[in-house]
Amino acid sequence: MTANHPKLIFILSLLLCFAATALAADVPAEDVDAVSVRAAELAAVIPADPVPLIPPITDREKWEAFASQTGASKVVERAEKYLAEPIPELPEDLYKEFFVNGNRSNFQNKSAVWSSRYTTLAMAELIENKGRFIPALEEMIRMWCAYPSWVLPAHDRNATVYDGKDEGPDLAATAFAGALGIGVQALEPVLSHEVTQLARENIRRRVLTPVRDKIEKGGFAMMWWVNCTNNWNPVCYCGTTAAALSVCPSAEERAWFLAAAEHFVSSRFFLGITDDGYCSEGIGYWNYGFGHFVMLAELAWRGSDGAVNLYTCPKVRPLTEFALKMEVTPGCYAAFADCSLTAKPDKTLLALLSRRLKLDLSGIEHDFGYPNCRPDSPISAAVYFFPAYEAGGNLPALAPSPDEKPADFLAEPVSRFPDAGVVVCRPPKGDDSQFAAVFKGGNNNEMHNHNDIGTFCVLRAGVWLVVDPGSEPYTKRTFSPQRYEGELLNSFGHPVPRINGTLQKTGSEARADVLEFEQNGNTAVYTLDISSAYAGSGAEKVIRRYEYTRAGQETPNRLTVTDTVTFESDAALAADFPLITFEDWTQIDGQTIEITPRPAKDGSTGPGIRVTVSAHDENGSPVPGTFTEQIVGKDDPLTPNKPKRIAWETELAEGRTLTVVTTIE
Repeated sequence: MTANHPKLIFILSLLLCFAATALAADVPAEDVDAVSVRAAELAAVIPADPVPLIPPITDREKWEAFASQTGASKVVERAEKYLAEPIPELPEDLYKEFFVNGNRSNFQNKSAVWSSRYTTLAMAELIENKGRFIPALEEMIRMWCAYPSWVLPAHDRNATVYDGKDEGPDLAATAFAGALGIGVQALEPVLSHEVTQLARENIRRRVLTPVRDKIEKGGFAMMWWVNCTNNWNPVCYCGTTAAALSVCPSAEERAWFLAAAEHFVSSRFFLGITDDGYCSEGIGYWNYGFGHFVMLAELAWRGSDGAVNLYTCPKVRPLTEFALKMEVTPGCYAAFADCSLTAKPDKTLLALLSRRLKLDLSGIEHDFGYPNCRPDSPISAAVYFFPAYEAGGNLPALAPSPDEKPADFLAEPVSRFPDAGVVVCRPPKGDDSQFAAVFKGGNNNEMHNHNDIGTFCVLRAGVWLVVDPGSEPYTKRTFSPQRYEGELLNSFGHPVPRINGTLQKTGSEARADVLEFEQNGNTAVYTLDISSAYAGSGAEKVIRRYEYTRAGQETPNRLTVTDTVTFESDAALAADFPLITFEDWTQIDGQTIEITPRPAKDGSTGPGIRVTVSAHDENGSPVPGTFTEQIVGKDDPLTPNKPKRIAWETELAEGRTLTVVTTIE
């Protein structure tokens, strides 16, 4: 796991992503052959015996170094609390609640305690080596091995795994198998032989055997992930590889799993990443999906004695820079797609990437890298601590940067992802008096998609005053044909036009075509044709133009959003143009509002923005409008975070073209 492993509920609650029927198809024969050929090559060069991914408990010198440098006492304290707490029950009706009412949280919260309990007890015993955690640890391993399913209910189609009708590991099953395999390998000298064998038999039956059978023989519809392009790919191969390297005694078998992970991750996962490195799944999934890719890269490098180097994949560097380029101002990131409003890149992950890619992010490396990485699970210790410890603290670069120094993106006025259609416009570094803005094009069939092409956000002094409001909590609806009933996911909850009451369409045909991008000094202009998202709305053409200006000697800090809608000849002529915010707002007059941050506990508030809207038809005649407020997800119990939708509504009296100019200062 990454350094965020304590947040296991988040990790285990990440969900099934649009597994289309095509993804469940059998693996193409050419891929099976490629894995077989590569496995034979690796079998000839990797170590004959398994390489311990973390030191055995008997290597006290290394574990004492771990304990002294990572604040391991907190892990021991958590383990002591677990000894005093009962283990939550996971009855069948709790597992199958998802199939009754769509709730996935009740089971996942309690199963996360099981996972955390195993991990914490295992790490505490490795740190202490006193035997006092062994009975509780063995009890937890037995309970896991007796439980019908390691798969989360939301990923267990019709509970076929739970009911014993199928085997098909998911995110949770592969992750637990990896953690269990590494832990049992290191703890074997002090665990009972019965528990050790029980764990290994379950890892094989629940994960390793079905994965190999799926790739080589086909079937197993639930295991669509072996061939997919989203975060499931590196996450599941990471856990599977960790398990195989820990459990499989023969070089031939370990080589096959290494070859499979190398092939399908390098050839599939990066297909979901644009050439410019943009991760459409958002910062949270960058941490999760790419974070597991990095963990896999470390495990594969170690387990193959350097024969497998995934850091050389072409998109690793731009995908790393995604996390740096998406930083709008220090610590602030737009929450596009299924992303939390507070999501930030994992600094421990960035520190490791900086060293492996030689990015020279010295501050991050010092504060969050070895020896300050504080891993607290078997897999995070295998990734973040012991490789650096055994290298004497000087972790070598595996794919060095061709540049002498990394760019300081926070000092750049604009960062652009041309393939993804995303533009970040910043004020001068360290200047909180000015606001920043982020614009998004793309299409409405992206990973963890929201119907939001043409959306934008405005940030001032660390507060999102115009916001992409993030994702809804995951339920059965979120990944179903009813997904876009959620107003946080459809275009109603985004600052994009609604035309004749019609929201944006879903699908890749709804896309933003870039008509213009120009950066000149303090000004950036970005123009998008988003007409395809409004097919059937009565709009013939919808053009959105952004012009962002930094404050200068003769220019104010300003954003102008110009929407030009050309209606079909026989269509109705109405539209509204919303801003989405969680903050306070006040109407000044018929054309102007102010959005200000909600007061802090002490009553203080930061700077806001003034928004002025005007409109005219193709003849230049003014078109009046009114501001209205609606609450996004007002009557939807599945939308707990309910932002305000402040829309400027208007209707043409004559003509066919409406131009609306929204000026933010």
